[in-house]
Amino acid sequence: MKRLVIALALVALMSSSVFAEGMTLGFKGGLNLANLSGDDIEGMKMKLCFGGGVFLNYQITESISLQPELLFVMKGAKVDEDEVDAGFKASYIDIPVLAKFSVPMEGAFAPCFFAGPYIGFNMSAKMYFEDEEIDFKDSVKSTDFGLVFGGGFDYDMGEGYLSFDARYALGLTTLDDSDLEEDVKNTGIMFMVGYGFDF
Repeated sequence: MKRLVIALALVALMSSSVFAEGMTLGFKGGLNLANLSGDDIEGMKMKLCFGGGVFLNYQITESISLQPELLFVMKGAKVDEDEVDAGFKASYIDIPVLAKFSVPMEGAFAPCFFAGPYIGFNMSAKMYFEDEEIDFKDSVKSTDFGLVFGGGFDYDMGEGYLSFDARYALGLTTLDDSDLEEDVKNTGIMFMVGYGFDF
């Protein structure tokens, strides 16, 4: 709960001009193809997870905007053995702060590209094997830092817009909170659909 309060406070600070002109509030959700990377990780493959939340978009110019997001994202990886249901799963509150560039187009369709850092707050972490789970949260760092890159399109619908984006999240810090500090990082490819409401 404490981490969720901190996350909400950070988003509020980043969006102090929430009621200014050119502001959009929206929600989004989709799939996260989560995985782990690093020198000390092997024998793992992508795990299909959920991600979603809310976003604010503040228009700076016609083409450039700032977009902080508050997302609940499931992460982890599966053991690379088809006969075994085992792996690592975790949940995070992620706060990406994205610089977004929209390509000017005639009509309602507008391609876009974005990039920026994120901070993630770990909410849970478990190792699992078939129907058994082991709480692993004490061995995982409480915060995660990384970068987000992606692109997509917005479709103007008058009072708001429909959005689709595909993104790659690259973790930059190891998750290991033990004395060993093994090199294990979060990665993920996300596909998200959302809707933004103009103020």
